[in-house]
Amino acid sequence: VTTSNPTPEEGRNSGANVSIATRSGTNEIHGTLFHFFRNTALNSQEFYANAQNTPKAVINLNQYGFEVGGPIVKNRTFFFGSWQGQQVNFADPIDKAFGESVDLYTPAALAGNFRYFVVDPRNPFTLNGRPVTQNTSALVDQTTGQLAPGVRNCAATGETNCIATFNVFASDPGRIGLDSAVRSVLGSYPSVNSWAAGDGLNTANYVWTSPFQIRGPHHLIRIDHTLNDKHTLFGRWLGAKQSTLGGDPLNGRPQVLPGFPPRGEVFRPADNVAIGARSVLSPRLVNEFTVGFSRFQFLFTQGEANPLFPNTPRFTFNNSDVDYTANPRTFRAVTTYQIVENLSYVTGSHVFRMGGNIRFYQHNDQRGDVGGTSLVPSISLSRTVRPPTGFAFPAVAGTATPGISANDLNRLQGMVNDLLGIPASLTQVFMGNLRDDTFLSFRSGDAVTLWAQGQRTKQYNFFFQDEWKLRRNITFNYGVRWELNGPPTEAGNRVYVPDRIPDGSAGPVTFVPAGRWHQNWNATALAPRLGLTWAPTHKTVFRTGYGIAFDPISTFQVTSIAAAVPGQTFRCVTTFGGATTPGCTPIPDRRLGAGLPNEFPAAPSVKPSTFLTPPAQTQNNAPPARVFDQGLQLPTVHMWNFSVQRELPGGYIVQAGYVGRRGTRLYRSWDMNQIDAAPMLPSFLALQHNVNLGGGCRPDGTLANGSPCANARAVPLVQQGIVTAAFVNSAQSQTDLRQNAAGNMAGRIEQTTLNARLRRNQQFAQILYLDNGADSSFHSFQFTFRKRFDRAGLLLNGAYTLGKSIDNLSVDPVAATVGGGFTTTNARTPADSRNYQNERARSDFDQRHVFNVTGIYEFPFGKGKRFGGDLPRVLDLVVGNWSLNAISTYQSGEPFTVRSGVLTHNFSAQSRAALRSGQSLPVAQLQEAPNVVGPVLFRDASAFDFPAPGEVGIGRNLFQGPRFYNLDMGLSKGFAITERVKAVFRVEVFNALNHANFRNPRDASVGSPAITSAVFGQTCCVTLSTASSATTNQNGESWRVMQLALRVSF
Repeated sequence: VTTSNPTPEEGRNSGANVSIATRSGTNEIHGTLFHFFRNTALNSQEFYANAQNTPKAVINLNQYGFEVGGPIVKNRTFFFGSWQGQQVNFADPIDKAFGESVDLYTPAALAGNFRYFVVDPRNPFTLNGRPVTQNTSALVDQTTGQLAPGVRNCAATGETNCIATFNVFASDPGRIGLDSAVRSVLGSYPSVNSWAAGDGLNTANYVWTSPFQIRGPHHLIRIDHTLNDKHTLFGRWLGAKQSTLGGDPLNGRPQVLPGFPPRGEVFRPADNVAIGARSVLSPRLVNEFTVGFSRFQFLFTQGEANPLFPNTPRFTFNNSDVDYTANPRTFRAVTTYQIVENLSYVTGSHVFRMGGNIRFYQHNDQRGDVGGTSLVPSISLSRTVRPPTGFAFPAVAGTATPGISANDLNRLQGMVNDLLGIPASLTQVFMGNLRDDTFLSFRSGDAVTLWAQGQRTKQYNFFFQDEWKLRRNITFNYGVRWELNGPPTEAGNRVYVPDRIPDGSAGPVTFVPAGRWHQNWNATALAPRLGLTWAPTHKTVFRTGYGIAFDPISTFQVTSIAAAVPGQTFRCVTTFGGATTPGCTPIPDRRLGAGLPNEFPAAPSVKPSTFLTPPAQTQNNAPPARVFDQGLQLPTVHMWNFSVQRELPGGYIVQAGYVGRRGTRLYRSWDMNQIDAAPMLPSFLALQHNVNLGGGCRPDGTLANGSPCANARAVPLVQQGIVTAAFVNSAQSQTDLRQNAAGNMAGRIEQTTLNARLRRNQQFAQILYLDNGADSSFHSFQFTFRKRFDRAGLLLNGAYTLGKSIDNLSVDPVAATVGGGFTTTNARTPADSRNYQNERARSDFDQRHVFNVTGIYEFPFGKGKRFGGDLPRVLDLVVGNWSLNAISTYQSGEPFTVRSGVLTHNFSAQSRAALRSGQSLPVAQLQEAPNVVGPVLFRDASAFDFPAPGEVGIGRNLFQGPRFYNLDMGLSKGFAITERVKAVFRVEVFNALNHANFRNPRDASVGSPAITSAVFGQTCCVTLSTASSATTNQNGESWRVMQLALRVSF
């Protein structure tokens, strides 16, 4: 692994360069058999699972296999092969696998009985010292569902502070009872078994551990052949077929209920093939030629894991979860064809090396959504869209009158729609075929329509380098890379780009066919590399180097852009009791069980091409767009380093050095169409002034009777007729005024009228524009030490880094997903896309201190050791060949941003929080808080406030997340069975101290960095297995896990 100062041959990007060598066979047969074993009984409990008294996660692992190599033809042809099988059985508590508890209707609710607490504001009821104001799980025994002590059923109408019942079926004017389509779903589910969540009276939980398995072999086959003493050949095939079966909890698609199909499975076949030749053309000239092929496939089956697909139900409920998803698969295959040619020439004090690497990437996608918009027709039973009518619902409690709480009435209305199968709307997004200018139906028979594209990129990289030995102890390396990374294309010529800058400054934008996603070939990408090594003594070495690296575009980023071309989708909506989208076929209003259609019977009458030039529309109706800067350049990273290495007495080698990097022209994605609050800020401040006058003055400066308030200010937006008094006086506007949410009001105005012109281009909603506006820098002091194995049997390795990384964007600008892009709540979305300088701060992944130590200690007992060297063989088998190893890791916490939770500056991103007047910047540190499971970083949000209208708040990444510490240990025992056959048995303990590492609030499954959140500052509810779940693949354990291993070598 090369992490700094790569040669021109290496370093085709700015990250670490990994060279992998596979073993070759020899003239003797050698091999190894191995088996790794884990079992739940050997493990401890995860921190939050223990705190919440949930079942222990099941981990039962068996990994087994062999590797063997030897001759096919002695001295000529050799083979090496390996095979690994795995049977891994997991079971996670369903709330962890699903991301939330599974809410189901209770048996009483399925019988039509909605139970609710009758609130009496004049005589509040308290339970365990807390007032009861609505249905809550505290009203029942959380294990049996029986009413808690002190809680009673109402004996007669008019009683209060008791449990009353509303019979949905008896109150239904149609007297139909439980809808047959609903019964087929909810009636098949198991009864609830936990009342710890839900409303306690009508909905509760089904708690269990959801199982899933990982299966699939990995294999390697390599053949080496010697033609003669100058020419050799090799061929290698690496393959794997790893599958996640019975559920996909990593993506929140587990088996939700026992006996039901999972919400998805994952299949990941992979192949890597290489054939190469090495020719010694002369004593000074060597040529290496390799051709390769690799393919990685990912199939996320989602709803197709259900045998009913595509006939799975299309509806979901207001108050209950369902076991199914109707989404089709997501499939991608990334294929790379590669040609590598290297030539080495040695003359005098020079070693010249030159060559090229040509790569052809093919990235094929199939999915049931377009840019994150699902193509699956869906039926909504929303009580908000369609409140049930014809029912004599109980009266809502007032400030002085008893009744049902407003929240419980909402649940009751939702239950009415759920159980009676009353639809609110049918929504279907049709996919557009721009080449045929037609919209496609969702399905034809059992085949469903999938968005499919194939992105292509070609990379031609060449290098020249010279390793020049200026003197015996001085070596100078120099060279250059030339990288020609062409613009990406699409296999079916389905490339559409804007005909002008998309911000509308040059007139209305039309998406037009093109040959490439951007036009810049970056043909002058030359990357010099320099390196110097000086060894003044045989124990001291100085090294320094400088180089440039380029980062080519990822095909995942291209796929995200491709999915957002206008005209690829058209949404048809029928709102029952309301309107149908023009151009779409109306749907009859029927209950689910009475034959309500699952989808629109025909594609819309409009043409996809009409949307390539979208008209000006309000923000909520306009399409989003994602586009490349047509002059996109290659991100460029400058790298430099200096180090000194010294061998010390006792077998120690230490090295200290400095490593620096500067990234320029890095990829950046920003909302070119950001709706700013600045143009309407005078109106917003006038509205706030009027409300602050008190005396019942409304935002528009009038009283409820319409008369003007004394000292009221005129509101320009109202005076100019851009918005109405009703708009600014609405409840939502008053909430915006209380929260300083000028950005949110600006967005709402753009959703109401085109006259305010708060968007640069009103043809589009968000315009995600990918250009080269980001930059970064990294500086670090790095210290390493190594202690070679000595007579005492001790080996040590250690590394410490003191570093600081600064940037203005820390993540893939399109999130590496087809549905990528910025959201208002994403902690990494810039607070102001028009001012990236304001985003300059510590990187999201910055870790100030990183310290790693590894060690192996061989106990000095047994044959060949200090003690017991003459022990009898039987006794030596017991006490000899023991060793202990350990890996210890410490890392500082990553920084995070505290968000305000509101849109004070613009409509694209939540602003960062502000500090209250006179408040210094608080320190984020792990601490306990009342009634919170696990530690928090802030006890509350009292130090923070909303920024002023039009402001973005404090700086980015000012707070430090929790640090990370882990210790893995292993104890091994070697056995010499015969002279040629040896065995090693190991006991490995991951997270040996069972130390809980807590998450940064921005990544917590429950916690949040937003001050408006009820879980602000919390780290709940899954501990970390690595230092950062956001930037690192899992390679550790959140709790202590023990593994047994046996290896037999011959």
